[in-house]
Amino acid sequence: MSDPDPNMDTALEWARELGSPPPLPPSLADVNKRAELVNTINGPLARADLRPQLALHQLSKTEKAQRLDKVERLSRRFIPDISSDDRTNIALRLWSGCLSAAKTIALETMSGPNTPQSRARDFAHIDLIAQRDPIYCAGVEAAPTFKSLLCEPYCFDGVPQSSPVRKYP
Repeated sequence: MSDPDPNMDTALEWARELGSPPPLPPSLADVNKRAELVNTINGPLARADLRPQLALHQLSKTEKAQRLDKVERLSRRFIPDISSDDRTNIALRLWSGCLSAAKTIALETMSGPNTPQSRARDFAHIDLIAQRDPIYCAGVEAAPTFKSLLCEPYCFDGVPQSSPVRKYP
């Protein structure tokens, strides 16, 4: 990604404000469920307003609270048996990891085509976060499933063989 989307970093920052990564709940052991959750919250989290070009870090406190509340409500059916803060924390981390990886394995993004070199560079950062954050890692693992859910092509050229994005190709 030649011009990285700051929204994934912002979502991860918001999750960190809610606490450390909780354990991955059994309800999200299935990578398909993770991809469905990310797909469900993607629109309301990232672009469900009249200003679709507005980055998450530019939202007012009220707008941020509204987005987080929507993420929490939409994620209840996927992760029903945990507290609302943990649910939001998990959903944000999954979304951040999944979208970061999905944008990088995409053939191209709004900022242009992805190349093997750009994927290698971006996954050096993505995989480092995934090593430290198991929920973010679970999101990275779900990226190919998410792309398939959207019927979008993707490519692993340049992605390290050890990257968690290759776990469920």
